Amino acid sequence: MPHLILLLFKINLVLLLFSATYYLILRKLTFYTANRIFLVFGIIFSSTYPFIDLTALVEHSHIAPAILPSINQNLNLFAENSLGSLFWTVLTFAFYAGGLFMAARLLLQFISLRRIHNNSSPAIFDDLKVRVLEEKVSPFSFWQTIYVNPRLHQKNDLNNILEHERIHVKEWHTLDIILSEFCLVIYWFNPGVWLMKKAIRENIEFITDAKILRKGIDKKAYQYDVPTGGVGFFEC
Repeated sequence: MPHLILLLFKINLVLLLFSATYYLILRKLTFYTANRIFLVFGIIFSSTYPFIDLTALVEHSHIAPAILPSINQNLNLFAENSLGSLFWTVLTFAFYAGGLFMAARLLLQFISLRRIHNNSSPAIFDDLKVRVLEEKVSPFSFWQTIYVNPRLHQKNDLNNILEHERIHVKEWHTLDIILSEFCLVIYWFNPGVWLMKKAIRENIEFITDAKILRKGIDKKAYQYDVPTGGVGFFEC
């Protein structure tokens, strides 16, 4: 049991560091594509580095070989000096219960998305394949599909919306959203993960808006026409 706690501690500590770095430093910059890479790398690296043997990378360092065993020793002492087996049992139960709840939540969102897809019909707007909705749902995209109810928007507004979603599709932004959602299922207890999820959504909107405005579209009209947070369908 302590091994699981130590593993989660290491992973979530690094996730917090990546999250803090983004919000304190990178978020203020306009290197949105680089930020996207940083956020995705942060999730992947945090979840995999405890399983990677870093001995070869630090064998020539005079500092790291002394630091790494010290960290592991301190974490082991933390695990051994616990409040007892009952504490770890309760903590383990809470971890798995929370994970099951978040997994069920994600599954329900997929089911809802499937229902929306089944109730939509294929159409083409400006050489762009979309799924036309009858429900009052804000436009969104998922994988390579755009979902929109054209009756809710005027033609000029619809063009801006479709151009916005076209970029989400072209850039495969759904991959970022799905990665953050699965990360949330496992590390739901870490506030850094919730912040990372928010950062990923926010950053891909920054990327999309920047690409749209570079095409000369009126900024005020665009901001008024296009709702935020449409990629991936999942709620924040």
